[in-house]
Amino acid sequence: MAASWTLRNRVAITLALFGAVVSLALATTIYFASHDLEARLIDDTLTAELDDYVARRQRNPLSLPEHTATIRAYVVAAQGGTRPIPDEIKTLAPGRHNLVVDGISYRAAVRKVRDQRFVVLYDTSALHQRETSFLILLSGSVLIVTLISALAGRWLAALIIAPVTELARRVAQLHPEDEPTTLAREFPWVEIHQLAGDFDTYLRRLHDFIERERLFTGDVSHELRTPIAVINGATELMMLDTTLDDKNRNRVARISRAAIEMGEISAALLALAREQGDAGSPSTECDVLPVVKEVIERYRDLFRHKPVTLVLDVGAPSHIQVDHAILSMVLGNLLRNALSFTERGEVRIRLDADNIRVEDSGPGLGTENPTELFQPYVRGSRSRGAGLGLSLVWRLCEHEGWRIILENRPDGGTLAQLSLTSGN
Repeated sequence: MAASWTLRNRVAITLALFGAVVSLALATTIYFASHDLEARLIDDTLTAELDDYVARRQRNPLSLPEHTATIRAYVVAAQGGTRPIPDEIKTLAPGRHNLVVDGISYRAAVRKVRDQRFVVLYDTSALHQRETSFLILLSGSVLIVTLISALAGRWLAALIIAPVTELARRVAQLHPEDEPTTLAREFPWVEIHQLAGDFDTYLRRLHDFIERERLFTGDVSHELRTPIAVINGATELMMLDTTLDDKNRNRVARISRAAIEMGEISAALLALAREQGDAGSPSTECDVLPVVKEVIERYRDLFRHKPVTLVLDVGAPSHIQVDHAILSMVLGNLLRNALSFTERGEVRIRLDADNIRVEDSGPGLGTENPTELFQPYVRGSRSRGAGLGLSLVWRLCEHEGWRIILENRPDGGTLAQLSLTSGN
């Protein structure tokens, strides 16, 4: 989830949280400071009123108690006290108290002088209303400051990360195969300049690597064509020799087929290495059935020493756009694996309209996660190979848009299913 946040939003949220914390702390401090100050002022007022009333009563025992909109005074005594006295006041001990009389909240100051207790009440209901209003005002201020911080943070973030955004846009438009450009000189800011310089260095090295790989594949393609052409020419001449017996003629035919297959495989591998799609080896209308038969005949001879039966089951012939060499390589790897791990029994190839199934009666894959076998250098527990065959099959299928599935059969053995249509 966090990965989908933009840097601009992160800065805005950070500043908004910072503004909210600071304003909340400040508002809390102001509120409690104001509350404490008002409480002190009320207590000072009560003390002054209490001193004044005690002094007046001592001068004149009949002096009337204070009774205003906010202050009330009482004298609690067995004789000579004021009347009437609320029940909540009669039992108050000397000191400061908070109490409610007739639904009104008061702050009380009580002092005992000889056999009399002097009580002064201060009406705090209006004060509580002001505190509530002040608290609402402070809360609104916190929200406004938070909103302003978020907007300001978003605006500042846009200014701050504008060079980063521009660099990201420029880098996204670059391609490794293009001639590298110098981005660092276009971004004078120190940090962005360094980052752009790192991108320049990386893209230059990547471009040089791709260029070396392109030259290498071109050289390999050129150098392989010559010996393959020589082999093909020699086999053609040998096939024209009328003195060859049938046994040697079959051997020459196998050499010719192998040379043709080598040329196709070289072209397919070079196209795959260049990652140029079909540009280097264009697909042609290919009947899958002859390719399957060629692969079967090739491996029938190689594994004729094993008591394994090769069975071709044709459900529906397929005529789709496939590359002959790539299909031959994929089927060859799948069939070679099936024959290698099956000591006796049957290997069956099932051909449908757009699917090819290779089933064997061997021991199975030997792993609970068959998909990991498509990774380079990953081998099954019973494999003695390098772990590259199925990796090559996976890359070729990705190149062509095919789908390959490996799984263990319920009754033993392995099933490899190749779907020749894209998106299946």
